Formats: sequence, structure tokens, C-alpha cells
Amino acid sequence: MRIRALFFVALVALLVAAAVWLADRPGMVAVEWLGWRLDTSVPVLLLGLLLVAGLLLAVLRLIAGVAALPGRWAAKRRENRRRRGYMALSDGLAAAATGDAGRARHLAGRAERLLSDPALTSYLSARAAELAGDGDGAREHFRAMLERPETAALGVRGLLDAALKDNDLTAAVELAERARSINPDDGWLVETLFSLLVRLGQWQRAEDLLGDAERRRAMAPDALLRRRALLLNERAAEAEAAGDQRGALAAAAKAFAADPTVAAAAIRLAALYAADGRRRKAVTVLEKAWRAAPVPELARACADLPPVEDAVQRLRRVERLVASHAEGPPAHLAIAEAALEAKVWGVARKHLLAAQQLRPAAATYRLLARLEQGEYGDEPAAAAWLAKAATAPVEAGWNCGACDARPGGWSLVCPACGGVDSLSWS
Repeated sequence: MRIRALFFVALVALLVAAAVWLADRPGMVAVEWLGWRLDTSVPVLLLGLLLVAGLLLAVLRLIAGVAALPGRWAAKRRENRRRRGYMALSDGLAAAATGDAGRARHLAGRAERLLSDPALTSYLSARAAELAGDGDGAREHFRAMLERPETAALGVRGLLDAALKDNDLTAAVELAERARSINPDDGWLVETLFSLLVRLGQWQRAEDLLGDAERRRAMAPDALLRRRALLLNERAAEAEAAGDQRGALAAAAKAFAADPTVAAAAIRLAALYAADGRRRKAVTVLEKAWRAAPVPELARACADLPPVEDAVQRLRRVERLVASHAEGPPAHLAIAEAALEAKVWGVARKHLLAAQQLRPAAATYRLLARLEQGEYGDEPAAAAWLAKAATAPVEAGWNCGACDARPGGWSLVCPACGGVDSLSWS
């Protein structure tokens, strides 16, 4: 700002100096042209020339402005058209988000007419086609988006979603890998591709994917460890089925070390240790797993470890196992079930009533009915508990977070919806 002020002052000083210099040297100028003669001073001549130049400049600017009017009008018309096109595009996306298929299709058509850019409007057209149930039309629009680098990722994502809806796992894997080549750090794509590879049983490719995700930090460390544990547990299952006990034990140990909350890996590792004669190590694994995530399968696995003892000894095993988390319903129910088997009625009643106070559930009431029948042969009391069980909340169990299915046990893939690692004990 200071430099500009200095420049302005210097310019004014030069103009003043020039004006003074001309005033001190007026001089005379004579001009003859077409029989006319003009006698004047130099300053007046210079002023006249400046005025003529200014007038010519104004005329030229006027002519240029008039000549540019059609272009400006066309540009303004294009701008208005573009503005209305983008408004139709944004309104159409809002309609698609709310599920208004008719309005979305209408606005998609309007945006296409106004913008004349299929790659830009294809997403809205695809979403509108999806809402209208036109899967082929949606895929066509998503493919159009692949023509522009700016929309290619969104186009591949749309085709991937369509393949997932069609349960075309092979095509979905190819599209997910293509999408990752565009955006390799996208955590959603890593999770999606991992799930697809697991469902196809392609363990090595899934492991390679996790390695790449770790290098790129595309997945949270805890999630990465859990995914590794799940894969290693499947590898252990395959090795065990093939009779490779050493390989199964090594894979199961790595799975358990990666994530002790994967109960299936802990149970497999404990069984392998027990088969190898290392019973104490098997118990330690189950105890650590119970501390990490108490689920009833761990208590049953502990009770069933060889050598198979009498029911009272099995009860003592379960009590030692659950000691680290002995106040929750899973611990009370695990001890109560073992106590019922051992016919230690007092212990069973104590823990069943504690579980019923913490979380009333149908399974608890059924066990109480069994207790009344076993201890006293009291059929009316047992019937009363069974009546409560009929209207009680459903007991805890393995639930799919994706489809709300309740399978009988844990599995890596939900048998109802195909969700990977979607089952949790709740």
C-alpha cells in the first residue's frame, strides 16, 4: 500500500514538472491541411491531441461494447441455464435421498437437458432409476460416470452396490478392487472387499488385503487385529479338518493372540491344547477369553475339557473360570447350569435368582422351572416359572447386527444375510 502511494506521488510530481516545463517554453505550432491553417501554442496542441485520443478511445469502446452484446447475452443465458441445471441436480439429489422416485426422475431429466453433461448428471439419473426399480438403467448411468476421472470413483461405487444387491460376489470383488485402485485409502472399500473375499473363502487374498490396509493405515488397528484373528481362525479350522494338528495349533494361537475376544478361536485353541495334553494351558486360554468377552460357550468348553470328570468337578471348573467376571448374567447362568447338572440345588437357585434379578429372560425362567422339578418335584411351582417364561423377554444369544437374525451359534458369516463378523452376543 505504501509503495503504491509513493508511485502515485511520483507520477503527480512528474506531471506537474512536465506542465511547468511546457509553460516555460510555450513555443508556436503552425499546421496547414487542405487549405486550412492553424496557428497555436504547443501546450494547446498537446491538449487537443489528448482530447481527440480520448474521444477516439471512447468511440472504440462503444463499438466494442455493442459488438460484444450478443456474446454477453449468450453467456448470461448459458449461465442461467447452468444455474437452473445445478438447482435441478441438487433438488433431484434431495428427492432421491428422501425416496421420492417420481420427483427424482423428473428433476434428473431436467438436469440432463439443462446441463448437457451425462457424466455429471448420471448419478442422479442412476439413483432415480434405482428408486423406480430399473436396475439396468441405473447401471447404464453408473457406467457413463466412468468416462470422467472426477466421477469414476462414484460410478464404480454405484456398480459395486448394484452387484452386492444382486449377490454377484465375483463381479463385486472385481469392482471393489477397481474402486480401490482409484481410492486405496477408503476404509469402507477395504471392509467391503474383505467381506467379499471371506464369503468366497479366498483367505490368502483377504490376508494380502489386510497387509495393504495396514501399510496405508486404511483400517483402525483394533479392527485390523480382529480381522486377522478371524482369518487365522478359519485357517486353523481348515488345517484341523485336514489333519494338520500342528498347523491348526499355530494358526489358532496367532488368532487368539491377535484378538482374545474371538470366542471361537479361544475354544478351538483350548481344544487343540487339550488334545495335545496341555490341559492347564487350555484352561488359561479360556480364562483369558472369559475376561476379554464372557460368553456361555467358553464355560461349556471349559466344563467339557478332558479328562471328563464328575458333575461336581465340572461345576468347580466353571466357578474358577468365571471368577474374573462373576457378577454378570452370563456368569450366573453358566454356574447355574453346571450346578443343575451336579444337582447342587442351593448354588443353582442362588445364581438363577441373581440372573433373574439382573436380566429377566425366558431361559432363566425355564431353568428355574427345571430346578423346582429337580429339587422338590414341585410341578405347580415349575408351571408358574414356565408361565413367566412364555411372556418374558428373549434371552441373550448370538444376534446379527445386519439382519437381526438369531442363529443357534456363532459363525464368521451370518447364515441369514451373509454378513461377515456381524454376529455378537447380546
